[in-house]
Amino acid sequence: MNRHPHPPGAGRAAASTAPGLADDAVPEVFAAAVGGISALRPPAGIEFEPLPAPRRLAAHSHALSASVTEPGPEEELELGSGRFVLLYEPAGHEEWQGSWRCVTLLQAEIEAEIAQDPLLPEVTWSWLSEALSELGYAALGGTVTRCASAGFGELADQGMSTSVELRASWSPLPPEPADGPRRPGNRMWTPATAWPGLAAHVEAWSRCLAQAVGLPPELAGVARLPRVGG
Repeated sequence: MNRHPHPPGAGRAAASTAPGLADDAVPEVFAAAVGGISALRPPAGIEFEPLPAPRRLAAHSHALSASVTEPGPEEELELGSGRFVLLYEPAGHEEWQGSWRCVTLLQAEIEAEIAQDPLLPEVTWSWLSEALSELGYAALGGTVTRCASAGFGELADQGMSTSVELRASWSPLPPEPADGPRRPGNRMWTPATAWPGLAAHVEAWSRCLAQAVGLPPELAGVARLPRVGG
């Protein structure tokens, strides 16, 4: 996945990518983070779309959706989808152990037999933990849910379907400082580090989605589930 190699300087246009906020109201470090995320190119097969950002969870927020589809007999079939929300509270948040929080969701269609596997939650969680393994983070938590649905009435032809849902949140930590170790609560993000650093967390999350729907894995050795139909 490619990112723009250089962060925006002071006064450049990345601040305008924060929905609904005037340029002078957006902290430069948050504008840089949004700029880096907006410059991401998703893996082949995944599409990113901007979403309205939640306004009550933090002083500043940015959100996007991701979807994976394949051609069907009459229309495209969705294999998986997800949402990523980046929250920023300049004064810090005690529960976050810092000023930043990533809040994510991904869903993927799976075979009914795979949904019964007792190791499904552990395998699903491993997608995220492996993807984040080379990034700094704190306070990681989440849930894995098996889902089954049946269509009725006008949707009866959809039949039964099974899927797995992963909800997670974590606090991204800045790169290791030159004079000491990185630690929770030590807010050292700068515009120069926020541009690539926060985008790397979106990139890791999109790799989870790719693993979940059975796209070719980008991380060697990460377990993946077979997609529906093959």
